[in-house]
Amino acid sequence: MAAIANQRAGARASQAAGRRSDVKTMLGCCLLIANVLLSPAALGESPDSPLTLQGAIDAALSNNFAVQQAASTVRLRQGEAVHAGRLVPSNPVLSVRTARRDGPEGQSTDFGIAITQSLFTAGKGELAEQAAGNRHGEAEQRLDYLRTTVVAQTRSAFLQVLSAQERLETAQRLITLNRETRDFAQRRLQAGEGTRLEVNAAAIGVGRAQAELAKARQKLSAARLALTEQLALDPAASVEIRGQLEPAPLAIDDTDALLRQAMQRRSDLAAAARSVAAARDELRLSKRQLMPNLTVGAFYDKEEANDVAGVSLSAPIPVFHQFEGEQRSAQARLDRAQIEEDALRQQVRREVLMAVADYRSARERVDLFGSQMLANAEENLSLIHI
Repeated sequence: MAAIANQRAGARASQAAGRRSDVKTMLGCCLLIANVLLSPAALGESPDSPLTLQGAIDAALSNNFAVQQAASTVRLRQGEAVHAGRLVPSNPVLSVRTARRDGPEGQSTDFGIAITQSLFTAGKGELAEQAAGNRHGEAEQRLDYLRTTVVAQTRSAFLQVLSAQERLETAQRLITLNRETRDFAQRRLQAGEGTRLEVNAAAIGVGRAQAELAKARQKLSAARLALTEQLALDPAASVEIRGQLEPAPLAIDDTDALLRQAMQRRSDLAAAARSVAAARDELRLSKRQLMPNLTVGAFYDKEEANDVAGVSLSAPIPVFHQFEGEQRSAQARLDRAQIEEDALRQQVRREVLMAVADYRSARERVDLFGSQMLANAEENLSLIHI
């Protein structure tokens, strides 16, 4: 009976080690589902220690290189939008000329002054402004989605560290448990009540527990490196965190509703739609380039004793350059943007369905194992000693 209880204690201890992995999987799925639904330089300075989850999120949003690059893209697109919103294509041109005239009555000086201004035609200015505004909006939406993604990834990295720390503690407890089981088996063998098979099995259990401890240490190191990467910290920096693993169940019974919410809330989908709109405006603009802008002007000339004043009107003739290449490029950009939007919609659907399936599987395994598995194994061992 003691041998059977000994084997059961070892089996339950192994199951307890697996439970930590299921908790980690479930937490990762929770974070992925949240990421699907939500859509709101130098290395960074080390944050305050111990680091809380909110502190890690704040540091990531402040220091993350991808966020900084996306923010600079927003500023770039904003500048382009300001430029596209100008009223006229260019500044007015002022020209002055003078000439000496030799005539029968002697020499005289002619003088002239003119000012010209180029003007948009066919609504090209409005189209350019609209296209640039859509590009700016696209950049803002992508930044918003990136921030949401960084928050989710930081949460995941933070919780991975917590999970790895608990896994390390569990592995250490498993070593203690298996060593006590081995010592107990040796005492039984010395007393003539056990067998060498029991001792060998218990020794194998110790070896497995030691291997699990080494793996737990490696997982913790990898989790800490992943967290420092999200925080844009020196990988060699020592980061201590404080928090608890509390996986709360999610209500995800209606998958169709979850898919609709993802399609409505994902800001990367909104950015893809803005990209299509901008590409469509740019195509229309390229077609209207065949209607040249007008240049209007006024001039005044003084020739000998005569004063001459008038107006001028000029426009380029689209004979040799008919903007065919620009139109083809604009059409290709529009086609690519539409394909990317369709592909992203399919990707979002896959991500939602996979996250739901993974979460339900992990939630079921966690519920089956329960939170007292390792404690029960330790209790059984104490009962065996009695």
